[in-house]
Amino acid sequence: MGLQRGKIQRGVYFTLALSGFLAAADAAASAPSVDGAPAHTSWAASVREALSRRAHEFASATHAWTQKGVASWYGGRFSGRRNAQGGRFNQAELTAAHPTAPIGSKLLVESEETGRSVVVTVNDRGPYARGRIIDLSHAAAARIGMLGAGVAHVKITPASGSDVEPLEVAQAPER
Repeated sequence: MGLQRGKIQRGVYFTLALSGFLAAADAAASAPSVDGAPAHTSWAASVREALSRRAHEFASATHAWTQKGVASWYGGRFSGRRNAQGGRFNQAELTAAHPTAPIGSKLLVESEETGRSVVVTVNDRGPYARGRIIDLSHAAAARIGMLGAGVAHVKITPASGSDVEPLEVAQAPER
């Protein structure tokens, strides 16, 4: 996952740098040429199209990730406390705390021990215990059968059919 993230980050930096160059080129191209006629900019349109295509590929790649590691669950004393989403934590809901997944996104969490899975909504940040990748609510932990152990080895993927808005990619304005 780290190698894929590095490639995505390099691609995003490249796209941003090229977008800045494109904006400067558009500004220069929109200025009248020496004879007063507008400068020819078809190359800018083709570069813009290529950038848009590449940005879409990066956006798609960021949605296709898998994470494996140790999950824990929380409830009890955290019930009723404010979460990162601004609401109150309810241990009876199928929710989770994840360090980087977008708030409001849906994740499929599958226990590697039991084979059971649950779809949770990310509404908080965490976990803060070293070596953990996700904190599940009491209800979500019960669904995958990890209440007794307290922790479980899990695989996390974005839930298919999630109603979360797709990632937006900035594009140069059409002329």
